[in-house]
Amino acid sequence: MKQDFLIDSFGRRISYLRISLTEACNFKCVYCLPSGGILSSPSGRYLKLDEIARFVALAAGLGIEKVRLTGGEPLLRPDIVEIVRALKQIDGIRDLSITTNGSRLELFLKPLREAGLDRINISLDSIDPERFRRITGSRNSGAVLGAALSALRAGFPVKINAVALRGLNEDELLGMGRLAEGNALEVRFLEFMPLCGENWSPEYFLPISEVRALMDRHFDLVEEVGGEDDTARVFRIRGGAGKIGFIASLTESFCDRCSRVRMTADGKIRPCLFSEEEYAVGHLLRAGAPDEEIRAALRLAVKMKPKGNEFRGNPYRADSRFGVAAGEYPLIHKVGG
Repeated sequence: MKQDFLIDSFGRRISYLRISLTEACNFKCVYCLPSGGILSSPSGRYLKLDEIARFVALAAGLGIEKVRLTGGEPLLRPDIVEIVRALKQIDGIRDLSITTNGSRLELFLKPLREAGLDRINISLDSIDPERFRRITGSRNSGAVLGAALSALRAGFPVKINAVALRGLNEDELLGMGRLAEGNALEVRFLEFMPLCGENWSPEYFLPISEVRALMDRHFDLVEEVGGEDDTARVFRIRGGAGKIGFIASLTESFCDRCSRVRMTADGKIRPCLFSEEEYAVGHLLRAGAPDEEIRAALRLAVKMKPKGNEFRGNPYRADSRFGVAAGEYPLIHKVGG
């Protein structure tokens, strides 16, 4: 039978679905939390396990192959393991991953592995305990880094996402690179994106070109070509154990290659992360609407995906430089070493 793919109005095939499982988070990151706090939807409005599984099964029938579970903090969902197990059993889903702040990850490594989770992304913007506390409001930096290394030992491919923040962690970026040098994981540096409304500030913005220049000065980087993720440029560290990636959402837009849509915890499809447009599907799932009605909502959302965000034709520019000399950090011990 011929596969029915999701193709947007600009010819891009949509094959990647990100699902927020909850808006709740146990961290209060200074660059993420709006000044008035997060106005979360009532948890009773969150999609239930069977609703999520049904939607993903219908999306898989339209060519969705990759699913990433996000939040808030997805490991706060009490049924997270059951969700992973259900989604992993859906035909067509070849890659199932999760993005977490890592604070509760150690508790879930074994059951998530047994449920079939393929990969783990961990958000970690500082490896200095006091700096970590100032950025996240949490004192769990050691637990997060320890969980990342435990995930490697458990057999998970691990990526660490570090937002490059001028004045907050720029002097730690070299140390984050050394984390990848000594361990078989990937550290990805991301530009600070204006997704937090009034809480976004250009004073924190650090262009990835400067982060890349710093890494080039200290590591022999060999670019990987034809990788699975088209949002990042990924480099092996010659002589090292891991990789370093760069995601330049504001200065080097990758909109033309975007293959993803997102669904909120209460069941709204968002065709672009930067867009405020949403297409409700949660009420259809709760009401047990016919499959074709739900598929039609997904097709409509995909067709309304914009050609790009505001930075596609107008890359963000800021007068930015490393104001503090890059810090010198000891090499993190290799797993098993």
